[in-house]
Amino acid sequence: MKPNKHLDQLFNPRSVALVGASSVFGKWGYNILSRLISSKNNREVYAINDRESEILGLRTFGSVRDVPGPVDVAIVTVPSPDLSAVMRDCVQKGVKTAVVITSGLAECGGDGSRLEGELIGIAERGGVRFVGPNCLGVFDAHSGFSTLGFQPPVRKGNVALVSQSGNSGQSVLNYGYQMGLGFSKFISSGNEADLHFEDYIEYLAQDRRTGLILGYVEGLREGRRFLELAKDITRRKPIVIMKAGRTDVGSRAARSHSAALSGADTVLDAALKQCGVIRAETIEELVEVGVALLGQPLPRGNRVAVLSMGGGMAVTASDALRNEGLELPPLSPATMEKLDSILSNRWSRGNPVDPAGDFVSYHCLWPLIEDESTDAVLVVGGVGMSAGFPGWAPARMKRFVDSMRKTLEDAEIESLEKTLHMMDACRKPVIFTVGVTGAATNGRVAKRLAKARRNLYASPEAGARVLSRLVSYSGYLGSDEV
Repeated sequence: MKPNKHLDQLFNPRSVALVGASSVFGKWGYNILSRLISSKNNREVYAINDRESEILGLRTFGSVRDVPGPVDVAIVTVPSPDLSAVMRDCVQKGVKTAVVITSGLAECGGDGSRLEGELIGIAERGGVRFVGPNCLGVFDAHSGFSTLGFQPPVRKGNVALVSQSGNSGQSVLNYGYQMGLGFSKFISSGNEADLHFEDYIEYLAQDRRTGLILGYVEGLREGRRFLELAKDITRRKPIVIMKAGRTDVGSRAARSHSAALSGADTVLDAALKQCGVIRAETIEELVEVGVALLGQPLPRGNRVAVLSMGGGMAVTASDALRNEGLELPPLSPATMEKLDSILSNRWSRGNPVDPAGDFVSYHCLWPLIEDESTDAVLVVGGVGMSAGFPGWAPARMKRFVDSMRKTLEDAEIESLEKTLHMMDACRKPVIFTVGVTGAATNGRVAKRLAKARRNLYASPEAGARVLSRLVSYSGYLGSDEV
């Protein structure tokens, strides 16, 4: 794979021109210029507007051709009929990389398709590579460069996201922030008239700041190339894709949204598996699988032990695991003996482990991690619950329970540290799920898990899906590599 100098420049330009800068709050030209100014980072920012002399404290220029210095990247927000003229100006100026935010092109058909074709021709003849149109553009969390007018809070990290939908991409960023993911780069690719999803994946494979690639895809323009790239990349970096447009209705919606062409879903699904690409069904799953890949050891197989807070939860978890093709093996005699010494004679005496009224403890979990007949553990309930106890207690008990909270959390944190160490030592993932939200998911235990990228998941079903994706990816890599 050869380095793409256009994309190197795209993510950390020394100079950028916003064509279509505006002084009107709420317009793309205002929002993006505000972002560029607030994150200049020694970068030259030029505002292009032929009707105003100054915007947000910056002198304006009538055309990108009038800018006195070189322009590494042009960001374009002008109406679609003006795009061709702007691209000609970029060619004359010697701009080599552009981000076209403007919509109303091929996704609308008719004249829009004609205008997009004209834009492509001008850019190709002039040696300009561009992102979009019909997109939000890009950001690089490490260089600080961003073309997004409105952007959710983002942590710096090693996860890159490529999304053919701007809004869906922002949803991934937002949920990723909640789940503790840190991002390296984000690309809202839009219609992909020039640079395609495959170009970005190829570039990110070589990006030293990126260790995991997430994607929201409505259609692949170079399907065969993507699969060839993915087969190589997934041996080194995981790729997790949410492929929208599974149904006929969804495929039609994808075409009208980003001019994407969607192929037969079943064929694509099989091809992705052969190349080691992990497929997620929802935005939430896309993020949750990403978190698990960064924080959890990969399982050696599909045998799962379940530790549940109650019988109903145990049944739900068992069904969820079996629906994902995972097995619940018998526990080893040694594990049975250890659990017998911890639990009352009412416990389920099998897998799943139901304490039958006894509180789920880490002393029950540790034998399951050490059991060589299991490859992973799914914990349902019990973890981090002390943070929520004050809200559940009767009024007359609340003061007492609240005073006990710190003591209980201190003890659980100590046990949790041992658990995290055992997970790494045994190379065995443990998926923690809770059936409630609120205090339990915001307590100290939950925060410690999130710091280790071993977050609490909202349900047994969510935990089972994540575990299934880990098993699938581990199987792809082969047991000699995990």
